[in-house]
Amino acid sequence: MTKLEGWSRRELLRVGGLSIAGTLSPFGAPEGFTCEASHPKKRCIFLMLQGGPSHLDLWDPKPRAGKEVRGPFNPMSTRLPGVAFGELIPGQASIADRLTVIRSMTHKFTNHIAGTYITLTGSTNQQDRDREAHPDDFPGPGAILNHLCPAQTSIPNSVSLPNWLSIPGPSNRMPGQYGGFLGPICNPFLVEGDPNRKDYNPLSLTLGSETGLARLQGRQSLLKQLDQTARWLDRDKVQESSRLYQSAYELVTDGRIRDALRLNEVQEGERDRYGRNQLGQAILLAKRLSQAGVPWVGYNEFNQKWDTHGGLKGRYESIVPPLDQAFTALVSDLERDGTLEDTIVVLAGEFGRTPKINGDAGRDHWPNAYSIVMAGGGLQPGLIYGKTDNQGAEVIQDAVSPGDVLATVWKLMGLDPSTTIHDRLGRPHPVSNGRVRHELIG
Repeated sequence: MTKLEGWSRRELLRVGGLSIAGTLSPFGAPEGFTCEASHPKKRCIFLMLQGGPSHLDLWDPKPRAGKEVRGPFNPMSTRLPGVAFGELIPGQASIADRLTVIRSMTHKFTNHIAGTYITLTGSTNQQDRDREAHPDDFPGPGAILNHLCPAQTSIPNSVSLPNWLSIPGPSNRMPGQYGGFLGPICNPFLVEGDPNRKDYNPLSLTLGSETGLARLQGRQSLLKQLDQTARWLDRDKVQESSRLYQSAYELVTDGRIRDALRLNEVQEGERDRYGRNQLGQAILLAKRLSQAGVPWVGYNEFNQKWDTHGGLKGRYESIVPPLDQAFTALVSDLERDGTLEDTIVVLAGEFGRTPKINGDAGRDHWPNAYSIVMAGGGLQPGLIYGKTDNQGAEVIQDAVSPGDVLATVWKLMGLDPSTTIHDRLGRPHPVSNGRVRHELIG
């Protein structure tokens, strides 16, 4: 098998099949469109807690409610007078004056896949049921950036890590993460694997000990040659495959991405602050990729990890502290490095949990009212926005939709949410149907 300095053609296709490093879809950007996100005002790190974290046990406790609503955890004071968080997130309580907490998130979808899809795309054009990703899906944010803002360098516009969100089925592809109607050429670049492993070396992004850059560049022509099977591909597939070879080459030869991925060269103290586990090291990696210049970095929590229909107390005592440690380290480090104002951090699940503890000592799906946490990027720090009733069951003030969150993020990044993209039939769609929530912006 032909090799490109340690990369087999199969490996390059594997990398390319999961990545595009910022390319135009067949439709291209709107005529006359100038994308500020090509040289973004802001970057975004979007942390997706798939499964649905409990707002009542974390960011919106109800200490005066009955025990069946309060749950197993006590509230604790935060840096904001009169504002309490759950006792399992002391780190976030200590930096609450730097956070923007929305307690009034709401939508109508109770299914995990439907909830994830609306969280990642803002689209309500779906049924409330399990399904796999489809070519007619609304594209995720990373794909939109790849479509509208072709990268000017080998730095990708969007990266996902450390895995795709998946569901049981023939393709295992959960909708909302991919290019959708913009085409797979707009998929984010996936950096997969466990960054807590000592041998972590994602995609083998090295030149090899006996390989020089000049030699690699001299063999770049190999990337322009398609496998024999390309003869049976349509034109768009040939275009995609050709660009994917080029993307792999650029990532191998660009030192900024390689340096960001080299966690073994990070000081031990910094790695320890994020936690020596997959989640902590992945969030550290997300920070490094963002600071290397990637405009959109999406972290995908392991599938339905936060789905706690039973045994909530023991489960949360296991999974919440590592998240709190890593998220607190991320926001604190960005502030210390002077990059928090240039970086929007979003911590969100697809919905919340039921107000009352069920018979299995857990909580069930609840999209009527839930919380998300944001920070940086020009958002108003120390803001607790919106309000739920005394059981955390319904929004009673300042309801916010996932589309509103995405519209606000786009606005902060310098992209007009009304910018039009076109589906495969040429029909126009704004990048967000949500409303920019100016009251969240500082």
